[in-house]
Amino acid sequence: MTDDEFEALLRPQNDQTLTSGSEPQHDDRSAHRRASIGVLITVFVLLGGLVGGGVWAWGQYGEVVQDLFGTAEIADFEGPGTEPEVLITVEPGDIGEVVARKLAAEGVTASFESVYNILLLDSSIVFQPGTYRLLSEMSAAQAIDALRDNANRAEYRFVIIEGTRVSDALLRIADNTSIPLADLEAAVEDPTRYGIDPPTGTLEGYLAPATYTFEWGTSAETVIQALVDTTTRRLESAGVAPEDWHEVLTIASIIEREAKIEDDFYKVSRVIANRLAPGSPVTLLQMDSTITYWEQTYDTVWTNDAERANDDNPYNTYRFPGLPPGPIALPGQLALDAALNPAEGPWLYFVTWNMATGETLFSTTFAEHERFIALGKECRDNEDKRDQCRNIQ
Repeated sequence: MTDDEFEALLRPQNDQTLTSGSEPQHDDRSAHRRASIGVLITVFVLLGGLVGGGVWAWGQYGEVVQDLFGTAEIADFEGPGTEPEVLITVEPGDIGEVVARKLAAEGVTASFESVYNILLLDSSIVFQPGTYRLLSEMSAAQAIDALRDNANRAEYRFVIIEGTRVSDALLRIADNTSIPLADLEAAVEDPTRYGIDPPTGTLEGYLAPATYTFEWGTSAETVIQALVDTTTRRLESAGVAPEDWHEVLTIASIIEREAKIEDDFYKVSRVIANRLAPGSPVTLLQMDSTITYWEQTYDTVWTNDAERANDDNPYNTYRFPGLPPGPIALPGQLALDAALNPAEGPWLYFVTWNMATGETLFSTTFAEHERFIALGKECRDNEDKRDQCRNIQ
């Protein structure tokens, strides 16, 4: 179809014309317009079936069409937009028309047409599913660019720190997502829904410390499942049988709470292994970290005589032999590796003398341990003595 033929379709189809002083005919200008619109729609439908036809037609005759319909200038904002921020979700399968309507409906753009016209003229524009952070009152062009920029994706991103408890992890997730804390607490009530059944009935120890990123709107259950799955993958990669998961996580969690320096992770692991070994001269773990877990005095590593004598505390390793009932924290990858690969050594005791750095003295006999306790105090109180402590091991 030539340009002249297309324009002819847009002209009134009635041969009669109106001159000054003439009476209007029955098929007046509005009738001509309606007839022309019908023809125009037919032409655009036919052209739309051709490759690039719709875009070509609009590019050639868009202004003529707007004149024919009597439409006003298409509303569009100027600039990059203003607060408040608006979240726009592109669902899988959303076509450009759907996206354009969402932008207009949420006040991001001034009109549906301002966006849709750009999309008609550029078939290369596509949108990836996801939720995006945009602003209010953006120009159509800027809104389209923002939707195509992955930097604007709205995601859940948080870090679970090694050595924290489940309750701390849930708070961190709630603070960095839109998931209510109550939903997260409900999600961890039944560990069996995530394919595990720990003896303690809790997920303590089973949520893997790591950095996580999720799509905006991910449910609490999906987030918790991912954290549990990360832990089970780590255990499986290390060759730990499922029936041993709970014990390994319990040991790793104690290591995580007791050690600070990488080498000491493996030494603390050896102390635990030596104390648990048959015939060990030390039959109790005597780890303050297990007591503070039950006492919920998690901001300290120190315990008092009353706490160490408390028989009501099932995690009191000063009173009960063997490991506590379960993990006391969320162990990281290093603690897991140390639990499975303790350093070689005869140590049965250790004392941390530098609380800031975690520097620790390891000993084999109780007499040596007592000497290191006294020496450690001297090193803490006297900077000139610290090299003496550092040079022991």
